[in-house]
Amino acid sequence: MLKQENLAANFCGLLAVAGSREIAIEWRILGKEQDGSLLASWVAFDPKDRADQKSRVGIYSPKDKTLQVLYSFAGRENVIQASVNLTKTLLLYTIKEQKQEESGRKTDIYRSFLIELKENVEVEPFLLMEVDRSHQMMAQFLWQNLATFEKSQQDKFIVLIHHEQVLLYTATLKKQSLGSNPLEGTSKLDYTDPTAWYWDKSCLKKETITKGFVWAQWDPSVQALYYIHMKPAPKTLFEKDDGSTEKKMNPTLSAFQFHDELRTETVLNIPLNLPKIPTSSSGTEDIYEDDTVPLRIHDSSLNLIIVSDPIGMLYVCHYYLYQPIKQSDEEASTSQNICDVHFAYSVTILHHGCVIHCIIPGIPWEKAKTMKPTFTLHGDHHMLVFQGGLFMHLLDVGVSHEPCCHIVCAPFTRQPVTHLVPCFATNNICYDSATLDLISITIPKGHLIEAFRNDTSVDNRLAIVHYFLAHSNGEIVEIFSEILSIIMERPLHLDTVPLLKEALVSGAYASSKKGLSQDQLALFRLLPLTTCNTSKPIQAKVSNLNVGLSHETLYNTSMMLLSPQQRLSPYRKDIWTCLWERLNDNKERARFTQEQVTEKLMYSLTCYQPEALSRCSTPMSPVNPIMNVAAEFSAVNSRRMQNDMLPFVETEVCTASKQELVLNINLRELSMHLVKHSVKEVSGFRWLKNAFYDSNPAPSHVHAVATRYVAAQLEQSRALCMLLCKTAGLDLVLETERGFALVDQLSSPQQLKLFTMLERYCLATESLAFPFPLGFSSFFTYLGYRALSFNNFMQYVEHHVLELQIDVIKVIIADIDDTSEGIQRKLSLLMMLPRSRARRLLNNWNHPVSTMLKGREHALNILSGNSVHLRGYSQIKKREYKPKDLGEQMSAVQKMQEPLDCFLDLLTAKASLNELDFNLLIETTLSSVDDFEL
Repeated sequence: MLKQENLAANFCGLLAVAGSREIAIEWRILGKEQDGSLLASWVAFDPKDRADQKSRVGIYSPKDKTLQVLYSFAGRENVIQASVNLTKTLLLYTIKEQKQEESGRKTDIYRSFLIELKENVEVEPFLLMEVDRSHQMMAQFLWQNLATFEKSQQDKFIVLIHHEQVLLYTATLKKQSLGSNPLEGTSKLDYTDPTAWYWDKSCLKKETITKGFVWAQWDPSVQALYYIHMKPAPKTLFEKDDGSTEKKMNPTLSAFQFHDELRTETVLNIPLNLPKIPTSSSGTEDIYEDDTVPLRIHDSSLNLIIVSDPIGMLYVCHYYLYQPIKQSDEEASTSQNICDVHFAYSVTILHHGCVIHCIIPGIPWEKAKTMKPTFTLHGDHHMLVFQGGLFMHLLDVGVSHEPCCHIVCAPFTRQPVTHLVPCFATNNICYDSATLDLISITIPKGHLIEAFRNDTSVDNRLAIVHYFLAHSNGEIVEIFSEILSIIMERPLHLDTVPLLKEALVSGAYASSKKGLSQDQLALFRLLPLTTCNTSKPIQAKVSNLNVGLSHETLYNTSMMLLSPQQRLSPYRKDIWTCLWERLNDNKERARFTQEQVTEKLMYSLTCYQPEALSRCSTPMSPVNPIMNVAAEFSAVNSRRMQNDMLPFVETEVCTASKQELVLNINLRELSMHLVKHSVKEVSGFRWLKNAFYDSNPAPSHVHAVATRYVAAQLEQSRALCMLLCKTAGLDLVLETERGFALVDQLSSPQQLKLFTMLERYCLATESLAFPFPLGFSSFFTYLGYRALSFNNFMQYVEHHVLELQIDVIKVIIADIDDTSEGIQRKLSLLMMLPRSRARRLLNNWNHPVSTMLKGREHALNILSGNSVHLRGYSQIKKREYKPKDLGEQMSAVQKMQEPLDCFLDLLTAKASLNELDFNLLIETTLSSVDDFEL
């Protein structure tokens, strides 16, 4: 928030700079025009004569930072609203006065005036409506193009009278003449010269554009008027006629779009589901709050506001209080039950065709009756719903993707706030309607991090992770590190893995957008966005308040708008044509889900044997498009900082790495999904045929988008692994060792802490079918061997959490001593390995048990009729093994000579002498005798 800045104080400073020595008090904001300028009123007086007070109206330009005095009244006036035309030559203002009726009751009376602005010339204000109105009345200029105004020399403005009508006035501006007739000329008017023109009151025309509205709002940015009126409800086919003459009326939200040269057109009609709205004939007294920014006409029975953006976003925001359960007499006797109400609001997101509902129960009535939440756009992707002292919601409702990840947290400022009114959109600045204090609504990063720390709701935490990664250009290293340290305070918590999965998906989504062309971005909406379930209601807690958010889909939203062909100007691009395009473009499109890859990968990994594959048959072969993934990742890798490194060397010794397999399946499945859902105009079979057999398929950017996303998967997986190692306390800048040597240098608590974190990372990455960095599997396995007991380590191996690659199993086998327990451990490890990998390890293990296993396998192959390969046996270096007592051993051999001779005869009958390795068999026999003696 800003440091003690006040809008009124800033205005006073501008008056002082302009040379005014008057004292200005009682500042009030009267309105906002299309260019963002604010109209304000104040009471001015000379310091020497405080009794002589006069009201003034001025306009503040945020671009020039100037305050211009437009009109000065002869005395004090209660001006509640004002508007000025484009050339600042005409001023509309509304005065509110109290009139005492014969019954003694005081009634508010509204009067609107039009006046010419001529410096040093006294002009009589023109009263627009001769009859006083007790209903709220406001007036607003239509801003048109300057060239159009100079051509027509006409100003238009509307007058809104609640429950009565909306009038459109046309005022004609004419040049001054020396005679009785105006001069006929084509030269431009000099608006700074009050003698060069005059306003012809006799040419003031008016027409009624609507009647009987119950709510209205003026949108200066798009020059549109939104209003709610009552329409007869259509009869259904099965509805019975009860004979009553009273028709059922439904509220409908409509929009008038004003044009410079064309007539006004109705562009929007939305049936609303609102509580019963009192009309002017209901006999109830209207209670008004004079809202000028934005300009609204309504009573206290309907609190509704529309937020729009010319790029094609429209939000209808409605808030209300209610008590859902009728209280009994006993319950009503307690003050707590009487005072507590439910606060609720709904945001209709027209460009997405859905509604977000929010309910916050347990609000004390004394606080609830004064609540006026703020609805304003926050950045390009979010809407901020703010209520001072209670809550703040960041609704993810932008145009980039469907609404999904909403954040619920405490207010970002502790300063007491009555009602924030957005005034300067470019700087995200609001003012407090009660004090005119300026407050920045830019949410501090630290506030969301603190909300993440204090909230236990997994939905809210997932939304915060999504906010930082998906909408922050995927800068996972800088933004996510602080959040990750909070997550890893309790690494074994059930929410840890879902949060890490969201970090991977959101980060890859944002990172994959970099470098894509505008045409390729059309496929971007099919990429995975989040792990959050958008259809599930969100439950969160703010202080002691329980907050519930839910979604509802609108039916047939395209019928609520005029199509471009139905417009007065079909080819004019404005908010309504953009809204129409988004409504028809945002139809249900199936995003790619990682579950599609996980299922395929589960079957592929069953047949995965790295030692049985060669480089030419792996997905990394030059003919395969996965090479583009490597190129993409290398380009990203070259831009990394020097300290952006992992605790292991990113290489693998096997010929076909698991990373290649995962990348290949991801690329294949994603490409198929993009091909399937990218084009709908071409018939399915013909288009699919072209996509698969042509070198340039119909969606020409499918391959580029799929390759970029798969490279982003690898990038985010690597970045998250690096962050986890930093969170565990590894300062890789200071460490000189990498890989297994680094693990050996760590203390036991450090090893266990790092293993616990990487285990969560491993589970999150595997469940999403994301690739691991090269070298991670072996490093993680060796870390588990050092951090866990051997029994626990074997459980991880048996459940395929830890992979016994050839490089790590060599180190582990060499580390285990050849004791009785060590031999059993080595054998249990060898039994977990594929046959080819176990044979390689047996050849390098110079021990009698290794000889026995190799000899038995050799004999088994001969007896079973399998082909016998002597390679690797006869060339074995003889073991350096000396029996304790050679004489006793030879005696034992002689005892077994007869069975051994029989066995050798059997082998000779099954195979030729060239296939038998007699040295190995004899060595196996001696080892068996030796082990028997042991």
